[in-house]
Amino acid sequence: GGIAGLFIKNGITSVHGHGTIVTPNQVIVKNNDGGRTTINTKNILIATGSEVTPFPGIEVDEETIVSSTGALSLNSVPKSLTLIGAGVIGVELGSVWQRLGAKVTAIEFLGNIGGMGIDLEIAKSLQRSLQKQGMKFKLNTKVMSAERTAEGIKVVAENKKGKQEEITSDVLLVCIGRRPFTSILGLDN
Repeated sequence: GGIAGLFIKNGITSVHGHGTIVTPNQVIVKNNDGGRTTINTKNILIATGSEVTPFPGIEVDEETIVSSTGALSLNSVPKSLTLIGAGVIGVELGSVWQRLGAKVTAIEFLGNIGGMGIDLEIAKSLQRSLQKQGMKFKLNTKVMSAERTAEGIKVVAENKKGKQEEITSDVLLVCIGRRPFTSILGLDN
């Protein structure tokens, strides 16, 4: 059943591995079993998903500096959590950890939460609700650096007036968005 059954029913061959486009009509697959398969085709459908957008200068280890993926599998509730990015992913994960007992501070470059394109009245209403629950927001603020210290992860942030502030927490969640996973597909070909 499932996808495999639909493939069989519709005469679709499934190849498992990592494909690289070598011409507009050819893909070479490095198979999961170590072999290679060359596929010649009229059309190529690219459905690779996405990956976390890295923040320059901040190394994610998925333990104390985490991505949205790592934030879903923390071993325990941190006492404090700092978010870089208060878009939909950051706000959702931050609010979950806040409800579980973490003290959460979100740092957002934009002047509102929820990311670009969100209805601003809804964003303001959600922000008020989350603030009543104890979540803190630093809007119109950019992250200058983050480093591991004996006290935790220290983030240096700067507001649009140029005033810098240090925020230290047990865990840093980097959630500035996602990007298409295309780095080694051979799209130039």
